Amino acid sequence: MTDLDALQETRELAMLTHRAAALAGADLMRAAQPLGVTGSMARVLLLLDEPMPMRRIAERLLVDASYVTGVADELESCGIAVRTTGSDRRVKLLAATPAGVEIRARLVKAVTSESTAMQALDAMERAQLRSLLARLVEPPRAEGEARRARPHR
Repeated sequence: MTDLDALQETRELAMLTHRAAALAGADLMRAAQPLGVTGSMARVLLLLDEPMPMRRIAERLLVDASYVTGVADELESCGIAVRTTGSDRRVKLLAATPAGVEIRARLVKAVTSESTAMQALDAMERAQLRSLLARLVEPPRAEGEARRARPHR
């Protein structure tokens, strides 16, 4: 493969990956809108199957902690989530309220029914895609080393 061929292939893979991520974002927005939440609120709410430290939410979403603070403010002002203190009083947890639990359940159903990936790919194809994407975002483990995602820039 020539350098020019490799560059073209790299561009195409980057474009397709970007378009797939954009489609997933659009799917989420389409599912969230009728429920009265923003895409940002939906991304956080979908993580709250139990109270979660706000720092862990930031890590899971690959965002800065200040972003999660802003979204938590929105969720609280809508009565969808509350901040609580964990066993370590320095750690703030975000937990869904009863209203948030109901919205989250409806959001889960909407997201899975609106998902381009769920509609366009069968179960085997989704498993292959998941495996390939995991290989891209997680470096191979050295013997005895824990696996962790590459930093988002």
